[in-house]
Amino acid sequence: MDQLTHNQPTPSDSTAYTPTTCADCGAPLSGPFCSQCGEHVIDRPSLTLWHFLNHNLLHELSHIDGKVFHTFRCLLFLPGFLSAEYFAGHRRGYINPVRLLLTCLVILALLPTPGAMRLNVQRLQLNLLPPGPPTTSTVEETVKTLDISGILTRFMEREAARKDLKSEAAVEKFDHELKTYATALSFCNVVLLAGFLFLLYHKRRPLFVEHLVFSLHVASFVILFSLVPKPLFSTIFKIAHGRVLQGMILGTVFCLLLIEMIYLSKALLRFYYPETSHIVRWWSAPAWITRLAVIAIFIANSVFITVTYAAGAAIALWRV
Repeated sequence: MDQLTHNQPTPSDSTAYTPTTCADCGAPLSGPFCSQCGEHVIDRPSLTLWHFLNHNLLHELSHIDGKVFHTFRCLLFLPGFLSAEYFAGHRRGYINPVRLLLTCLVILALLPTPGAMRLNVQRLQLNLLPPGPPTTSTVEETVKTLDISGILTRFMEREAARKDLKSEAAVEKFDHELKTYATALSFCNVVLLAGFLFLLYHKRRPLFVEHLVFSLHVASFVILFSLVPKPLFSTIFKIAHGRVLQGMILGTVFCLLLIEMIYLSKALLRFYYPETSHIVRWWSAPAWITRLAVIAIFIANSVFITVTYAAGAAIALWRV
């Protein structure tokens, strides 16, 4: 047994060694890659410094960067294209939808906090995804901003009777808890959007996962697009004052929301009407159905955003 083990070639031998079975899953090998799991065979040449620098470092970095930039370019400038490509079987050249959303969230976290991009109608916030819960200098002001039925205010009054909600520590903890729970709850928006789209378009796309992937791509776009308002608003604050400033801000928010709605409309047409998306006229039935769907999506998400923030505020009040 010892003699047999000693004579068996290993990857560290000076001669080339090519294994016959996959080290990962044990399947028989017939080439440099496993036909079952895709694992790459480790042989003597792959352990050299030149191979590491040329393949693992330069090749992988250029491959990942090209894939990322290509995916972002398609996401931003070709609405609905990534979703259509995904279900056409063209997936290797693009980032996975879930990974794409996580990448966008990382980018958002690393960059300075973007300006708010929402249009308030009473207490409904018109936006595809929550831009973040509003916070003020006091718990009471924040609750009044979020409360639309009076239930949250009454709950705050009960909580104020048994704990101090006006101290600096309480306000800081409330804001932290509100942001934590509201952000966690807001991710249900992607699933709700997929469910809403399934109800609208299940005859054209019968699988729920199709609508979920589309929602992931839309959410990724909105997150990246939410980085736009900050530099715009910074410029506006520098060049305008008074009523001119208010008018420019309102006009900018309206234009940004309009861009979102146009993007969503084009994405819906490309993904759900691929056979006619390139020839659809603005007066055609698919175009009008898509416009109504966009309006319904914005209204439904606005209601959910409001309810989500109210629920997050209630949890934050309870945990202060």
